[in-house]
Amino acid sequence: MSRRLISELRTRAADHLSDNPMLRSSAALMSSTVATSLLGYLFWLVVARTADADVSGIGVATTSALQMTAIFASVGAGTAMLQWLPQACGPAQWQRIFTAGVVVALATSLTGSVVVVLILGRMSSILPTLDSPAAAAFFCSGAVLFAVGTVLDHVAVSERRSILLLARNVLLCSLRTPLLFVPFLVRDRPNEILVAWTVAAALSLPPSLLLFTRDDSRRLRPAFGHVVSDIKAMVPSLVGQHLISVAAVLTTFLLPVVVLARTSEADAAYYYAAWMLGGIFFMVSPSVATSLFAEGSADPARIHVSVVRCCRIITISIAPLIVFYLVCGGWLLQLFGPAYEQNGRALLLVLTFSAIPDAVTNVAVAVLRSTNRLGAALRLNTAMLVVCLVLSWLLLPSVGIVAVGIAWIVSRSAGAVWVAVQWRSIMAAPGEANGARADTEPGRAE
Repeated sequence: MSRRLISELRTRAADHLSDNPMLRSSAALMSSTVATSLLGYLFWLVVARTADADVSGIGVATTSALQMTAIFASVGAGTAMLQWLPQACGPAQWQRIFTAGVVVALATSLTGSVVVVLILGRMSSILPTLDSPAAAAFFCSGAVLFAVGTVLDHVAVSERRSILLLARNVLLCSLRTPLLFVPFLVRDRPNEILVAWTVAAALSLPPSLLLFTRDDSRRLRPAFGHVVSDIKAMVPSLVGQHLISVAAVLTTFLLPVVVLARTSEADAAYYYAAWMLGGIFFMVSPSVATSLFAEGSADPARIHVSVVRCCRIITISIAPLIVFYLVCGGWLLQLFGPAYEQNGRALLLVLTFSAIPDAVTNVAVAVLRSTNRLGAALRLNTAMLVVCLVLSWLLLPSVGIVAVGIAWIVSRSAGAVWVAVQWRSIMAAPGEANGARADTEPGRAE
């Protein structure tokens, strides 16, 4: 009886996933985040056990700079794919849009990586290993490969094939650890981590290109004939999507610096532990919102249905996590040490409650992006960024690291209140917002 029940439940779950592309996409995105995080912990654990501390420190700093360069170079082109590809009228236009996105990612990542090498490696010596030609070449290559991979991941989401995103990222993170021990790659010990990351990124791309076989007409083949005009047509979208994404992620990168500048090294460590644990909430709703963005761009007439599904998926996903963190959050922090629980418990508690308004704003931004109202989405993300950073800066010396949680929940709650007030406007006439760009789509027949 139990076997029959389990089999029936599996069948129903499979049917539900097949009929719900948003749920399928969200599950793949969240699974990718969890899997890459776990594999990342494993990688750095192996590094800590097999390499000297100075090699590990160089690797952390260099790969952080590499990821930052790739993200800031490709995030606009990637999210633009979610907006434009579902609107493509035929395979030829689809290939032209895809080509334009890849070319932009290539150009911006190569330019950005060269600038980082010159500033951090050659001029300031913050990352002195980048001063060597070999390390600089691996760094620039890695940034380009990561940027192109990000675009391919967004293409997979836009085509409702997020499983390819999951597969590529798991492959990428799985390859990094064994590559640390390949003799040919580890001759230059200070840069062995950078080399492993770059080679893993290179090896993760061919399977994605080969497996992306939605149909013969939409394979990832470039079409360079009108790439300049296509990029010009996409510039407003590329810039807008880029700024929205940067405003969303910039807070995460800047807050550790603010905490360190306004408190102490120990407080920065307590903050990071609490933020790392609470950060799971800020992975769930953005992942589902990304799926909403793709679904809304593909079928703007059904945006209301997609929003309801999105909110249902987020609620089901984060409600158990909120309860778990309220009960066990202190115990999780104690795993780092008693001082972490004592100093980080209040921050983790505030971050847990902030998951609700954060989810509201993520859903609203996804709707605004999918209906081409980029200005409103940018203003919302930028306002929350500024409020969070300013409040954190002002409150940290007197309140301690919980000030970051207060600033975070205040900024998200203010954003959620704005969304509630503007909800009718946000959800009104999404089809008209998409249709406004019909005459300027890249790849449209002249």
